[in-house]
Amino acid sequence: MYNWLLYVMSSRALQGDMSDTDVRANSPAGSDHSDLDSSDSDATTVSLPSTASIASSTSDNSTASDGSTASNGAASTASIGSVNSHFDLFYETDSMSEGSNDLEYDADIDIEEVDVAQESPSPPDSPVQVLSEAEQLDVSSVVEVRTDHGETIDVDEASSATGDAAAIVGAQCTSSASRASNMDVGPARSLEPPAVLEKSASDEDGTTCTICFEPWAISGEHRLVSLRCGHLYGQSCIEKWLRGQPSKCPQCNASARKSDIRPIYAHKLKVLDTTELDRTTRLLNLEREQHQRSQLELTILNQRYTLLKAEYEKLKSDFMDLRNIQRKTRSEPKLGEGSGSLGSQPPRPSGRFSLSHVLDLGAQTSCRNLAASPILGMLVTSQSQSSIFRGYGIRKVSTMDFKTSELILAHQAEIRDIAFHSHDALVLTASLDKTVKLVSVLSNSVVQTYTQTVEAWSCTWDQDNSNCFYVGSKNGTVSLYDLRNTTGSVSTLPRTGRSQPVVAMQHVPHGPTLAHERSPAGLLISQFQLCTFFEKKVGTEFRTHPIQMEGNCTSVSFEPNTRHLLMSCRPSPKVPCVTHSICSLSFPTESENDFCSYNVVQVFHGGSSQVQLSRSRLCIDPSDVSNFWVCAGDEHHKAVLIWDAASGKQVHQLNSDNVVLDLCAIEGSQGLCLLTLTKNSLSVYGWRPGQ
Repeated sequence: MYNWLLYVMSSRALQGDMSDTDVRANSPAGSDHSDLDSSDSDATTVSLPSTASIASSTSDNSTASDGSTASNGAASTASIGSVNSHFDLFYETDSMSEGSNDLEYDADIDIEEVDVAQESPSPPDSPVQVLSEAEQLDVSSVVEVRTDHGETIDVDEASSATGDAAAIVGAQCTSSASRASNMDVGPARSLEPPAVLEKSASDEDGTTCTICFEPWAISGEHRLVSLRCGHLYGQSCIEKWLRGQPSKCPQCNASARKSDIRPIYAHKLKVLDTTELDRTTRLLNLEREQHQRSQLELTILNQRYTLLKAEYEKLKSDFMDLRNIQRKTRSEPKLGEGSGSLGSQPPRPSGRFSLSHVLDLGAQTSCRNLAASPILGMLVTSQSQSSIFRGYGIRKVSTMDFKTSELILAHQAEIRDIAFHSHDALVLTASLDKTVKLVSVLSNSVVQTYTQTVEAWSCTWDQDNSNCFYVGSKNGTVSLYDLRNTTGSVSTLPRTGRSQPVVAMQHVPHGPTLAHERSPAGLLISQFQLCTFFEKKVGTEFRTHPIQMEGNCTSVSFEPNTRHLLMSCRPSPKVPCVTHSICSLSFPTESENDFCSYNVVQVFHGGSSQVQLSRSRLCIDPSDVSNFWVCAGDEHHKAVLIWDAASGKQVHQLNSDNVVLDLCAIEGSQGLCLLTLTKNSLSVYGWRPGQ
């Protein structure tokens, strides 16, 4: 192998401005190497590629491979602009064989006078650079050459010594001359040395100690260690740091002690930059959350769409029924006209009810209220969990097959009243545990809880505003709530002067306004001996209209088609039996002070006793939609009594084993069904039209 050492012994500063003329060698531009393989020649010619030709001779003249001639002791002339410099080059080689003598070449180059080549074009810079002296490389076995692109070229052992030397020396001279020709340097500036290709700082990241900036080791005093905070150092450096500085990490200033030093067993350490990956992961998680929220909103909107579509179909059917009613009522006398009594008209035999299903809700349970949703095809009952375990909730029953499903626990005390939302899957519950809750029958969970200061006895939804509902309390107060306000009630209705519980309430929606009569919206409540109608004015303002009743009123019901009310009262000293009165409220437009009149249209008499607070209902006659029936449970007869409103006669009696506490009429899969609720069972009666 060959060891080459190039020394630049001296250089003189540039004299004057450098010429912009291209630099060209005296030899042809295509000559890159001298012919050093000739054994007859004692002279070695070093050809500077595209820049200068340097020759040294120890014998007769020899001819290079490109045709240029070098004389003994004479040097060829190099054209390097107006550069005036002096170089002393020493060329030393070690023979591969032990017996060969060392050859030494001393080339003294004096280029004080340089001819500028005006006609020859400037050849391109050589892509080869020799590592500068700053690198201090000992190339005892391999000559390492780096190109402008940072690539490493190893010189083959089989290469000729003189040829390699010429290539390396030529490369450096070419690089120096090329830089000198391209620089526009003033008189006071000197020629800068060739740029040294250094490793980028990114190559050193994760491999050096941040205290001494020396590479880590896998063993020894400067082995790789870490502190408790996770930063990496050399062991000797961090130990000195902790001895001479406050016990803190040099990078994050976290408290550190010598006992926190932990060795890292790694042969190679490389830090992976995951900043972009972490940012992308965060964005992905945000997109996933947004997608989940969108899916949930889509599900809710689909459910609302289904409910609204079903409500639309129902309203369309009701509209057609009302048109038929309107055609029939044009030629028939109104209710109560003609003979002056509903009972004067003959009874209308139409069909009969037959028992189709009996659902056992549990012998150890206690049921009280019943509510249905025609849109969902579902009804719910208030029910206790059992006599052993405390807890009250609502039991779901499908109207398609009349099968029970989940029991949704909601309260710790008895539920006094429940109400289904008109077009949403929400059930309003009022309980003696001083809470009012909204239960979703889709998710089977409580979605909102309102706390009161006293027990809640009754509740109902506002038929004109689906976001509002009313709650009656034990002390006689009536509160208005809004679903959009989750903190509590938005207002309290005016007091009636009575402190009895509000045992029943019914919202009356706004009706059409006629020329001589108006139909305002309001709330009808019952406090046993006193009934009150709260006429709604503007916003949360109400006007009270008291209604005196004979006996204690326990139930109120409203029929929206004819806008008649049903009010059921317990026996009293004047009337020793249960009464069910069909009433109407009149609001004349010409009256002053918004006068309200209470008119009794028909009265039906039941049994002689009533202990339970049972409910009664008004339902449409299935054989004549212009007529309606009065349905009520009777404790004395242990049956459901049904009266025809037009004739005033009892048309049906449905016997029961227990006292009927609540009932309702729905349109099932097989037509009209009447459902009756007792303490622990639910009975379904299907309507069978007569022939």
